[in-house]
Amino acid sequence: MGLRVICAILLLIAGIAHAQDYELGAPGSVTMRSAFPVDWTAPESENGVLEIRPTIDGRRVGYAYPRQNPQPMEAPEQPGDYVVVMVIGGEVRASAPLAVEMATAALDAPARTDAGAPVPVAWTGPNNRGDRLTFAEPGAAPLRGTSYGYVGNSKDGTVSLRAPQEPGRYDIVYVSGSTVLARSPITVGSISATLSAPATVTAGAELSVTFEGPENSGDLITFATRDGAPIKPASYVYVGNTTGGTATLRAFEKAGPVDVVYLSGGAVIGRSPVEILPASIALNAPATVEANRAFDIGWSGEGNRGDLIHMVAPGEISGRRYRYIDPLEPSVTLTAPETPGAYELVYFTRGGAEMARAPIEVTPAPSLPGRLEVLHRPGAGFGSGDAVQIILDASGSMLQRQDGTRRIEIAKRTLTDLVAGTIPPGTGFALRVFGNREADACRTDLEIPLGPLDPTRATQVIAGITAVNLAKTPIAQSVTLSASDLAAATGQRVLILVTDGEETCEGDPGEAIEALRATGVDVRVNIVGYAIDDDGLARTFESWAAAGGGSFFDAADAQALATALSRATAAPFRVLDETGQLVASGLAGDPALTIPAGRYEVTMGGRSFPATVESERLTSVTPE
Repeated sequence: MGLRVICAILLLIAGIAHAQDYELGAPGSVTMRSAFPVDWTAPESENGVLEIRPTIDGRRVGYAYPRQNPQPMEAPEQPGDYVVVMVIGGEVRASAPLAVEMATAALDAPARTDAGAPVPVAWTGPNNRGDRLTFAEPGAAPLRGTSYGYVGNSKDGTVSLRAPQEPGRYDIVYVSGSTVLARSPITVGSISATLSAPATVTAGAELSVTFEGPENSGDLITFATRDGAPIKPASYVYVGNTTGGTATLRAFEKAGPVDVVYLSGGAVIGRSPVEILPASIALNAPATVEANRAFDIGWSGEGNRGDLIHMVAPGEISGRRYRYIDPLEPSVTLTAPETPGAYELVYFTRGGAEMARAPIEVTPAPSLPGRLEVLHRPGAGFGSGDAVQIILDASGSMLQRQDGTRRIEIAKRTLTDLVAGTIPPGTGFALRVFGNREADACRTDLEIPLGPLDPTRATQVIAGITAVNLAKTPIAQSVTLSASDLAAATGQRVLILVTDGEETCEGDPGEAIEALRATGVDVRVNIVGYAIDDDGLARTFESWAAAGGGSFFDAADAQALATALSRATAAPFRVLDETGQLVASGLAGDPALTIPAGRYEVTMGGRSFPATVESERLTSVTPE
C-alpha cells in the first residue's frame, strides 16, 4: 500500500472521529413560545451558539449560548417547521429538526361588569414566559393602556383584571407574545357616584364629605375646578382608606369656588360644589415680656394643623423662635430672646400666607439671669397607669446603610438599649411595627401588646424584627390603631413614632394624630425622624408632633437616634414663678434654661419641686 493511500485513510478516519464530537438532540415537536431542552456535545476547547432556523430560508429566529447541558431554549411564536443547529467557527456542526405547533388556551370570565370594577378570570393555557390576560376590542388586537395580568404570577389559576373605565363591549384575551390564543366577551356598564359636602368651608380648614360610589381600587375623592377637571396638587383621600362612607379633605388656602369630586380610573363620576371662604386669625399676646421668659400667645379664628407662630425681629421675614399650633389648644408658648427690643409675632398658614401680626416689646430682666436644668431620671413623671408605645418603621427604606450598618439594625440596637436601660421594668409598654412582615403591603402589626415592660422579652422581640424590601409605610393606620393598643392604660400615654420616611399608604398621619387626641385621652405624640434629609418633611413631622401635643426629634445618625429616643421618653416640665405664671418649659434632660433669678416651682407628672435660681449660677433639679 502506497504512502498516499495510507495518509488518505488516516485523514478519513480522523474526519469521522471529529464529526462524532458534535451532537445535538431536541424534542421532535413543541408548542409556540414554550421552553424546551437541547442536549449538545462539542469539544471542550470550542465555543459556539445554538440557533433556531426555519427550514424554508435558514435565517436565525432564536439562539442561546450553551452554558449548561441540556440548554433551555424558547420556541418561536410562529408555528411551522424549524431546525436547531450548532454553529461553531461559522460552520454548522450538528442539527436536529423541530416542529412548532400552535398552543391553545381557554378563559372563564363574567359576561358583564361595571366600569373600573375588578374582574376575576379563570384560565388554562401554555403559561409561557410573559403570557398575559388583558382587554381587546371585540375580535381585534389587545388594547393599549388597559388592565393586564401575567398568568405566571397566578397561584390558583385566576387573574384579577380591572374593567376599562369606558363603558362598552370588549373581549378578555389570553395573549402569548403577540398572538391571541383565547377570547371571552364581556360588556362593561357605566358607573356613577354621589357626594354630599358642605356648601362653604373656610380656607385651609378640613371638610367632611359623605359619598356613595363603586369603591373600586384606586378610587379617590379630591378637588376639581367648578364643573371642570381635577386640580393638582390638592388634598385627596382614597375611598379604600375611609370608613362609613365619609372622607375628610383639607380646603385650599385660596378662597373661591371649587367642586369636590369622586374619581374612578381618573374619570370624574360625581361632584358636589363648595365655596371656599377667606379665613381670619387674631392674636392675643402680652404687650411686653421680660427677656428669657416664657409666655403664652393666644390665637383665635380658623387655625389649622401646620399653621405656626413666629417671633421676629424688625426686618425679619421669619424667626428662629416659632411654634406650630395645636388645633385643639388655644395658645402656644414661646420664650422671649435675651436681647431686649421691639419684636413682632406673626401667624403663618401651612402654605406660608400671613394671617395676623402683633407687636411685642422684650424688656430687660430686673437682674442678671441664672440657669436652671431639670435632670432626666428614667421613669420620672410616669405613674402606675401610664404607658409608652413605640411605633417602629421597618419598611424597605430602613435597609439602607449608614456607616456600613443597615438603619434597621441601628434602630433595633437603640430600642434594645431603651427597653433595657431607660424605661423602667414594669412600666406600661407596647410595640407596634410596620414593614416587617410583607413586601408591597401596608401592613402594621402589634408585636408586643400593652403590659408591664419585661426587658428580656422585649429584647427578644426586637431582635427578631427584620425590614422587608419594598414594604410600605402606613404611618396613619399605625397611629389610628394605637388608640386600641393603649385602651387599657388609665393614665397618660406617650406614643413615640420612629421613622425614616413619609407616609406611602395614602393615609394622613396628621389627621390620624388629631383624631387620636380628639378622643379626650391623655396622649402625647412624639416623632423621631431618623436620617431625614428633607427639610420639608422634617417640618411636616414637626407640625404632626405639635398637633399631637408632643415634640419632634431630628436624629441624623446612630448617636443622635439614641439621644432622641431617650428624650422622647423624658417627662415634660413647667417652671412657674411665685405668682403661678409660666416662666419656662421643656423636657427633663434638656440643656439648662436661661431664666430670670428668683424662686420657682418645677412641675412634672403631677408633682412639684422647688427651685431657687441665682444670678449667673446654675441650679439643678433632680426629680425623685
